[in-house]
Amino acid sequence: MNHDSRTYPFKFSIITAVYNVASYLSGAVESILCQDIGFKESVELILVDDGSTDSSGEICDHYQALYPYNIKVLHKPNGGAASARNAGIALASGKYLNFLDGDDKLSPNTLSAVYNFFSTVDDQISLVSVPIQFFEKKENAHRLNYKYRDGKDQIIDLNVQYSYVQMSIASSFIKHNVLNDHSFDTSLRYAEDAKVIMQLLLDHPYYGIVPSGCYYYRFRNTQNSALNGTKLHREWYLDCLKNYLQWALHSARQKYGKIPFFVQYNVMYDLQSRFGVPEIPESVLTTAEHLEFRTLLKELLQSIDDKIILEQKNLSREQKDYIISFKKGNGTLTHAPEDLFFQYGNLKLYPASSYLLKLFHAEISGKDLRITGSVKFNSRFPYPSALYVQLQRHMLKARIFYCDWSANTSSDFVFDGTLLSQFLDFEVKIPLRFLHGQSTLLFYMVCDSQPVRFKSLRAESSFPAVTSSSGTSCQLSIVSHTLSLKKRRSFF
Repeated sequence: MNHDSRTYPFKFSIITAVYNVASYLSGAVESILCQDIGFKESVELILVDDGSTDSSGEICDHYQALYPYNIKVLHKPNGGAASARNAGIALASGKYLNFLDGDDKLSPNTLSAVYNFFSTVDDQISLVSVPIQFFEKKENAHRLNYKYRDGKDQIIDLNVQYSYVQMSIASSFIKHNVLNDHSFDTSLRYAEDAKVIMQLLLDHPYYGIVPSGCYYYRFRNTQNSALNGTKLHREWYLDCLKNYLQWALHSARQKYGKIPFFVQYNVMYDLQSRFGVPEIPESVLTTAEHLEFRTLLKELLQSIDDKIILEQKNLSREQKDYIISFKKGNGTLTHAPEDLFFQYGNLKLYPASSYLLKLFHAEISGKDLRITGSVKFNSRFPYPSALYVQLQRHMLKARIFYCDWSANTSSDFVFDGTLLSQFLDFEVKIPLRFLHGQSTLLFYMVCDSQPVRFKSLRAESSFPAVTSSSGTSCQLSIVSHTLSLKKRRSFF
């Protein structure tokens, strides 16, 4: 890393693009004012009012009047977050830069924790990140926070820890002198921050993490998590893929002669949300744009190794299966003893037996033990012709009991109009006369004339040991991938 000999009047410049966040802006500003590093001595706050039509601009001016030495305010016509951040960089005089959003917050110790770490490794990295915690509508940790699970400050080597994705500029702290060589791409409505970070990491694939800091991301009560605003804009489907993801892959190949795993993983992480969109409204993409979107998806996947797709932590098995088929074609449906799977050369995808079977209820009804549940079915496999339970007892012939079952359409998982998976609800009745002592229940479906035994069972909280009014009881428990059943008669 290049040594920076310049003197900076502030340790940090916090640059905030402000657009119609009057209800939240004071909270963001106050989280900077109360930093334990000492606001007046160490921090510069730059508020860029990007053409707000509410009272956000007045709030900016109010705080600037209170702290004229530490707070700068720029009022400009609306141009988007990228242009506002670029304008803020031009005004910054801190050694490290951060881009706090106007409706979010920093924990009080964040700046001191980041500064203390930078002071020990300043010649090795140009970027430090802190965990993201959601608040308001939902209160949970960001799914990328696994990077911080060791709980210690450290330098991440992306050549080794390639799954440690960093895309948020808001939770990042960047050396001013390094960022001077870059700017936010104003042609991007989404991922303009991720592109800047990728530029930095392509030059130097190392960054620091400080688990003790925290960026509080406001998940607003008005946000719809099922179909949020990004999914209603064509730019998210097209511009982001072309001007960020394609750019990242092309730039990496030019620089390294190949695409490093950390770039592939980052691109696939960004792509995965596209494979979670059930339907793309016609008002968002025209027919031609829809075809372009799917073509772009397939082209991008050609540059991503299969292993990187399968290692994604937030994709379901059926999504990964579909994505591989989307990339490579349908593959070969292969029969195995009590199983089915799709195969691409040496690559074997998730077998049908690995999909989840959930057990909901068990009760003794008259002379029968009645069990209900559901099985998750990957729709790429041939549709089942039957579901059944096989009862096994020591030294006795196994018995088969067929289930009544139907598709639960409310649980359908769909991507762009294609059904990827659904749950099949079932009910089976086993006459009590066949239950003696300890028995084992195995669950099967018949698929393409092939019996498939489910190996992933989960009992829901409503699945109990059961007792009838006559005193007959059954103790039920899951052992490995089978259901163990012990019948006994009580005498009370």
